Amino acid sequence: MKKFWKIAYVSLWILLVGGAGVLVGFTGFEQYNRPCHRIYITMDYGKADKLVTKEDIDSLIRRSNGKLSGKPIGWVNIRQIEHMIKAQAYVEKVHIYESLDGNIFVDIKQREPILRIINNKYETFYIDESGRLLPPNPFFPARVLVANGNISHSYAANRNFRIETPMMGDTLGPADTLMLELYKLALYINRDRFLKAQIDQIYVTPLAEFELVPKVGNHVIMLGRADNLDEKFKKLLAFYKKGLNVMGWNKYNYINIKYRNQVVCSKLQ
Repeated sequence: MKKFWKIAYVSLWILLVGGAGVLVGFTGFEQYNRPCHRIYITMDYGKADKLVTKEDIDSLIRRSNGKLSGKPIGWVNIRQIEHMIKAQAYVEKVHIYESLDGNIFVDIKQREPILRIINNKYETFYIDESGRLLPPNPFFPARVLVANGNISHSYAANRNFRIETPMMGDTLGPADTLMLELYKLALYINRDRFLKAQIDQIYVTPLAEFELVPKVGNHVIMLGRADNLDEKFKKLLAFYKKGLNVMGWNKYNYINIKYRNQVVCSKLQ
């Protein structure tokens, strides 16, 4: 009798597990063949201007996969679409998932440019907050800090360059510090509320030093190299508060803060 009940117990469990497997398989089959109802694209721009739109992404998906609406969900290669979108220059992160009711959701985080570079051939490109070079978008220019002057680097020659990893086979190497210093300086200015509002342009001199053009005042700020930035900008802010606020913002044409423990000014004639 015990043997009989043991066999019955095992048989019951086999039936239950088998039934569950059939149910899961049927559910999976049903989900695989469920038609795609709609695709929802969500863009996260952070604090940046728009460089890529929902329409751009939708057009990209349609060109490579056709119209998704009405297609069985199982026929949609989610990973392939995700990889394709991630390969776009302005996209930092992408996550795609499907719901049980047949909708596909695409969540995208756009890269945030912090500096627009105009080189000595008048070619333009961006550096984003993570140190990646980005091409220009002729339809949606980003309103960010601009660097120009004696800059020979181009996006075409260095499109895979990363500021944090300058030895990935690109033309820039550790001895070439200009891009690194521009990134460091732009990042510092962008993260300071006052400097971000005040500094409009970075000019690179023939000696690879930096001059800053402010939005308010007729002066140029001679920064030197992008070192000791805390000390240099602390001196500048102190001079703004105690000097220019008293004597007037248009009294000087040059404010030199590149030397230690001093601010050297040149008066307008």
